[in-house]
Amino acid sequence: MTSTRFWGSDLQILFNELSLTGQFHDQDAFIKNGLLLFVGVLKEMQRFSTVLLKRSDAWNKMITPSITLHSFLINNAFRKSDEVRRWKLAIVDLTKEPFWDHDSKQNPDSTYLLDGADIRGSSSAEACERDKAIVSFVSSSASIDPLNIIRNGINVPLLNLTRSGKLIESLWTNKHISFESYLKTRFSGGKLDFSKVEKKIDFNKIQSEEQFLFIGTFKKIEGLTWDQVYSDKGLDYKEYHGNISVHNRSIKTYKFRASKKIRCHGYREKDSFVIVGFEIDHKLSDRG
Repeated sequence: MTSTRFWGSDLQILFNELSLTGQFHDQDAFIKNGLLLFVGVLKEMQRFSTVLLKRSDAWNKMITPSITLHSFLINNAFRKSDEVRRWKLAIVDLTKEPFWDHDSKQNPDSTYLLDGADIRGSSSAEACERDKAIVSFVSSSASIDPLNIIRNGINVPLLNLTRSGKLIESLWTNKHISFESYLKTRFSGGKLDFSKVEKKIDFNKIQSEEQFLFIGTFKKIEGLTWDQVYSDKGLDYKEYHGNISVHNRSIKTYKFRASKKIRCHGYREKDSFVIVGFEIDHKLSDRG
């Protein structure tokens, strides 16, 4: 997938080493309850223009009461399955450049407090001086979102990514990505396919107030079975009897409601509904 540009430059997301405190009982628990979620966030970050920064000694943090992250990464005798090796490769960048502490932005005269404790020199403190975004492992006191850092007496809330989905929602909420990019990323691999939207009835036709109606409808469809989609009175899923576009004349197309006025057109392909276009003025429906 092509990276989506935002912010004017790469978003700097810092690995929050404070979120590793030896909280996992053993390596199995670390993999199941921590690593899988963490890798999910890293994969989501790869879809956008992001840079993962970390402290140069981050791999020395404890994942269990007796095992460091570095020990886990180099232990080839543990869990030699291809799946675990892929998970390890996904986080091996935590041991490589770029390290933010080679060019720290923290002011030596500033104070950085987390729950009253001085965290100067940490990635969370550094994030206050950069893009205010961190990625964390779960189940620690530094895993809450937002993570509130008191810098010089003023609260600085950090976006704390602990599971996939948070980054895309934050980028969309703050208008750092387009409606098209949001839909294609947010609903990728699910019931809805936005890869074949026709230009004449595409994303640019939709006004901001209508975008939220469509998003709400798409999220609703995600939570339904196809039988429920077909029978839902609000969606009013039905066959479209006109020609939605010259490229789809031979395909039976369908439509569903996002509101009383606006519609979404497309067709089923295996377990996905392929979106062909959006209708915001009911003119297409008047003809079919």
